[in-house]
Amino acid sequence: MLIYISSYPRSGNSLMQNLIGNFFARPITGIGASSKLIKNKNTKNWRYNNRALPDSHEEIQLLTSKLNKQIYSIWNRFIFRRYDISEWLVLYDLDVPPYTKNCRSLLPGCKNILTPKNRQKLAADPNYFFIKTHSLPYSKYFDNEYVIQIVRHPSLVFESYFHFVNRNSNKDTTLNEVIMGKVPYGSWSEWHQQWEQIIPALQNQFLRLRFEDILANPTQACEQIKELIGLNYNSEQKLTSFEELHQRNPNYYRSGKTEKKSTPITPDQKALLQQLHGVTIAQLGYE
Repeated sequence: MLIYISSYPRSGNSLMQNLIGNFFARPITGIGASSKLIKNKNTKNWRYNNRALPDSHEEIQLLTSKLNKQIYSIWNRFIFRRYDISEWLVLYDLDVPPYTKNCRSLLPGCKNILTPKNRQKLAADPNYFFIKTHSLPYSKYFDNEYVIQIVRHPSLVFESYFHFVNRNSNKDTTLNEVIMGKVPYGSWSEWHQQWEQIIPALQNQFLRLRFEDILANPTQACEQIKELIGLNYNSEQKLTSFEELHQRNPNYYRSGKTEKKSTPITPDQKALLQQLHGVTIAQLGYE
């Protein structure tokens, strides 16, 4: 089964990783080139090709970079594409009930290998493959492909994205530019509107959760996920606090704020936000 954890950047994907890891005890794979394999305390004995999987993110990135280069091979003056999904699979053992051995997951940076044929194979697999993505929707989804989308009020998204891009880029970006979509992944509204077009076709394979609602009641979010994909969870678990996450990686995790009043936005920026994103804000149930 393939489950995409989908969001526009800084909308709460990390919160969802926290929820899936702690309550459902499953790892999550990021599809981007610099993504990580997000393990958790309930998984052990990670291995690749009958050898222990390196713990170092840098070593895993070298492996996945090599695999991505092998996809496009020159053979007899023609480009030969090698989309072998088996080369991207890693094994782990689950350390909580049902204590399953030889569970399968994907290596990070796997975006290029997710062809329609391979997605259909993974969707038919009894393992749960959780995939973190900020990408736009596919034109078609197969049986047992699910999307859990997390959304957040755009004023908080833009504030978080503004700080993130300025910490991780040599180019200074203004908050106005973020609001106008002059950032990677483009306009917040256009991103969500493209998803709005595909959601009717997904029907019961789609679940949208609000960042604020997950923080307020994580157990209810778990119930909704369980209803969607049929996977049990441990209700005795708790979300890892944003304070602890911030201490682990202050460059990536900020405060997890939910209050719009905490956003330093000017009246002109508020007007711009309403002009460009007012329709989508209302569609997602925000003021």
